[in-house]
Amino acid sequence: MGASLAVASIVWGLLTWWVFRRFTNQAALRRTGKCLYARLLEIRLYSDEPALVWRAQKALIADNGSFLAIIAKPVLIVTLLFALLYLPLDAIYGRDPLAPGQSVLVTTHLGRDLRESDANAMIAAPPGIVVETSPVRNFADRQISWRIRAESPVQGDLRVEIPGDGEVIGAIGAGAVMPFARPLIWMEVESPRASYSLGGLQWPWLAWFVFASTVVAGALTALAPGRRGFRGLTHAN
Repeated sequence: MGASLAVASIVWGLLTWWVFRRFTNQAALRRTGKCLYARLLEIRLYSDEPALVWRAQKALIADNGSFLAIIAKPVLIVTLLFALLYLPLDAIYGRDPLAPGQSVLVTTHLGRDLRESDANAMIAAPPGIVVETSPVRNFADRQISWRIRAESPVQGDLRVEIPGDGEVIGAIGAGAVMPFARPLIWMEVESPRASYSLGGLQWPWLAWFVFASTVVAGALTALAPGRRGFRGLTHAN
């Protein structure tokens, strides 16, 4: 699982680097970076001249606005792409399998108001999973919940039957339930959040994903021939 997360992070880093390279005006970015660096030098060199410092600060704010405008398009593209990818990635890497003896909640969300007949909702679990409670209804949030406990390693399906609405099925055993068997009914399992360890660091998948992809994108930016990109922020010459 950790290896596939590393691969996904590297691919995302490559994609991010390509998007910024393709949709950013590199010449304008370098010019703006040099201006920002120059403004910071002005503030430091003329620290005993309030008028000059104030002028440099105003120019610094304007240059920061220009910098944000230059990177706005690639940032928007990357944000939209990641918004589409987050839920699938979190379903794969965000949850740990249930441990034997561990109890969690299974919650079914309905797209309508609950009825009295929903008290007869039923859940069927595979061997190795015990249903510990009868259905508990939450009228305000249109939810029905059960508590289940894993007694042994298991891989199978949870089946919830709602009177008058049919059945919803989700896989359990390898982590979170996979939602959507019907458009108006879906369910989730509050399984434990996963974390990954490397070099003594214990981080959730999103932290590793952002760290690794940023390192990859930064390394490619630094090594790309003839394109300094964001290095213009630190090298004004």
